[in-house]
Amino acid sequence: MNLILNLKHFCFKNFKRLARNYVPRGVIFMIDVCISIFAAQLTFFLISTVGDGNLKFIHLDWEFFCLIIIQMVFFVLFKSYAGIVRYTGFKDSIKQLQTTIATVAALILINELIFRVYGEKILVNGGAIIYGFIAFSLLYFFRVVVKRVYQLIHADSSYTKAYILGTSLTDVALAESIISDSKTSFDIVGFISEINKLKKTRILTLPILTLEELENKKIRVGTSVIVSSQKLRELATAGADILNKLLELNLKIYKLPELQDWNGESISSEIKKVNLEDLLQRTPIKLQKEKLRSIYKDKTVLVTGAAGSIGSEVVRQLIRFEPKKILLLDQAETPLHDMCLELEANHPNLNFETIIANVRCYKRLESIFDEFQPDIIFHGAAYKHVPMMEANPVEALDVNFLGTKNLTDLAVLYQVSRFVFISTDKAVNPTNIMGASKRSAEIYIQSVARKQSRDTRFITTRFGNVLGSNGSVIPYFKKQIENLGPVTVTHPDITRYFMTIDEACQLVLEAGAMGNGGEIYVFDMGKPVKIVDLAIQMIRLSGFVPYEDIDIVYTGLRPGEKLYEELLADEENTLPTHHEKILIAKASYDFDSEKMILLENFQTQILNNNVLKSIEVLKRLVPEFIPLTELERQKNAF
Repeated sequence: MNLILNLKHFCFKNFKRLARNYVPRGVIFMIDVCISIFAAQLTFFLISTVGDGNLKFIHLDWEFFCLIIIQMVFFVLFKSYAGIVRYTGFKDSIKQLQTTIATVAALILINELIFRVYGEKILVNGGAIIYGFIAFSLLYFFRVVVKRVYQLIHADSSYTKAYILGTSLTDVALAESIISDSKTSFDIVGFISEINKLKKTRILTLPILTLEELENKKIRVGTSVIVSSQKLRELATAGADILNKLLELNLKIYKLPELQDWNGESISSEIKKVNLEDLLQRTPIKLQKEKLRSIYKDKTVLVTGAAGSIGSEVVRQLIRFEPKKILLLDQAETPLHDMCLELEANHPNLNFETIIANVRCYKRLESIFDEFQPDIIFHGAAYKHVPMMEANPVEALDVNFLGTKNLTDLAVLYQVSRFVFISTDKAVNPTNIMGASKRSAEIYIQSVARKQSRDTRFITTRFGNVLGSNGSVIPYFKKQIENLGPVTVTHPDITRYFMTIDEACQLVLEAGAMGNGGEIYVFDMGKPVKIVDLAIQMIRLSGFVPYEDIDIVYTGLRPGEKLYEELLADEENTLPTHHEKILIAKASYDFDSEKMILLENFQTQILNNNVLKSIEVLKRLVPEFIPLTELERQKNAF
C-alpha cells in the first residue's frame, strides 16, 4: 500500500514539475503526426469493413504515406502545433478545423488528379471526409484532455489565481502573454468587466464576470486582479470606483508597467503590486519641454535640500534638460552620499558637485556662490515636521526664514537669473510655527522681488503633501502595517491635499520657467483626501482587512496640526497661467521701513535663541499667524 502511495506521489510531483515547463513544438508536431497516423489507419480499416475486405488495419501502401505527407504539410502551413496545449481555446479549435478542412480538400483534389492520370485514387472521397472527421476529433480531444489534466494538477498549486481587469484587445493580449509565459506565477482564471452585456460570455474559453457576479462568487484567498498601466491610469484619473470595490473584495491588484519601464525580463516578472500612488494618479502633466530646455540647458543649477525627497527628484528631472552643472547642497551627509552614488551609477557623464553646507551659515553659502556662480537656484532645504517645529520654534525660524533670507540676498548679490522657492500649503493662514516660518520667507522673497531690479526672477511654488516623501504619512503607515498595526490616525475627519513626488517636481520645474518674478504659484492639488481613507486603502493593498486584521485607532490632533489645509488665504485670489495645473496667487506684502526695523529685531531674537520674543515678532511680520491654541481659545470665547 505504501509503495502505491509513494508511486502516486512521485508521479504527481513529476507531472507538476513537467507542467511548469512547456513541451517543445517539435514534440507536439510529432504527437499530432502520430494521431494522424492512427486516424488514417482507422479510416482505412473502416473503409475495408464495407469494401472488398482485403484491406488490413495496418495499411502501409503508397496511398497511406501520401495522406500523412499531405496532413504534415498543412500542419506546417497552419502551424496548428504551435499553440500551448494546456491553454487550448476556441482559437486553437478553429485552427485545427482549418487544418483538417484544408487537408480533406487537398486529398479530394489530388484524388481527382491522380484518378484522371493513373485511374486510381488515394482513397475514396467519402474516406477523405471520414478521415477528416476522425483526425479533427482526435487532435482536439488530445488537447482538451491535456488542458483538463493540467487544471487538475494546478487546482491547489502555488500558482496565484488571477483575473484580468477589462476585455479590450489590450487586455486579451495581456492575458495571452501571461498564459504563454513559461515563468509565470499566475493562473489566469477569467476576465472582469463593468459591461453587463458581456455576462455569461467567454474569451479564450475563460469566463467574463461582472462586479456583481464577482461579489456573489466565493473567491479563493489570495486571488488577484491584473490590470495594464494604461487602464489603471484611466480608471484612477477618472475617479472610477471599481478599484476600491475590488480591494473591498480582498482581491490583490497587480499592474503591468509601461513597455519602456520593463527590464527585459519575462512579462510575469514585470508585473508589480499596485501602490497608493497608482490609485491617486491624475491626468499626466504635459511639460513644455523645449521651453524648459531653453531655460535650464547649459546653466549651473543649485538645488538646496538635494538629498531630500523633493530636492533629489528635482535633480533627477533636471538632468534631461542638460544643465551645465548641478550643485547638490544638503547638510545630511549620508543621504547626500547615497544620492551621489545613484547619480554616478545612472548618469556617469553628468557634471555635478555634492556640497555639505547649512543654509543658516551665510559665509559658507557666500563661498559656494563665489566658487560656482550658480545661474538658477531651487531652494528646497527646510524643516517641515509640524509637531517637532512646535517644540523647536527657533530652529524652524532659523532654517526656514533666515536660511531662505541668506540665499535670497546672495541671489541678488550674485545676479542669479532665477530663484525658485519651494513653499507649502501650511503657509496659508498658518496656525503653527512651521507654516508661519515658511510664510515669512514668502513675504521676504516677494518684498525683495518688488524692490530689486529684474536681474533675478524670484518664484514661489506652493503645494500640499507629497506622497511617499521622507517622514510623510505614507511610509509611516507602511511600517505600522508591516508590524500588523494598529494604524494611527490623529482624527477621523482630518484631510490633506496630495500629489506624487514626480508630479510636484514637474510642476516646480514648469513654474520655474514662468513669470516675471515675485509671483506665488499654486498647484492644482485636486480634491482633499481623508487620511483615514488612505489608511484603509493601504491596509487593503497590503492584503489585509481593515478593523479585522489590522485596527485603526485615533490619537488626537498633534500640536499645531489643522483638520484641513488651504492653498489660498482668505484675501488671495488666483489668476490662470498657460498651464492648467498652475495658478498665480494674487498676494502682496511689502517690508516697509517699520517692517525692516522689525526684521532686524527678528534676526537678533532668533540668533539669541529667544523663543518668546521670536514668536512675538513673527506674529507681527505674519499678521494672519494665529497659533492653534489661541484659535481654540477664540472659538471657545464665542
